Amino acid sequence: MLQEMLTYKSDHIRARQEVLGTTIIGRTIPKPEDAPESFRLLVRELRSLVLELNHFLVSEKNFQINRKEA
Repeated sequence: MLQEMLTYKSDHIRARQEVLGTTIIGRTIPKPEDAPESFRLLVRELRSLVLELNHFLVSEKNFQINRKEA
């Protein structure tokens, strides 16, 4: 759990709060629904250089690509 809070979710404010809350209650750690703040910052920096960056979510069951804007 500590590794989860110090690595991927360390800059993802909402996910970090969810990890802490579910740990106190004793439930399993949920998967984040959106990109971490570091990814959003990278997208903003690239857009300032007039580069467009999008990411895609791939479903584990049927591998259909669903586009999600950053």
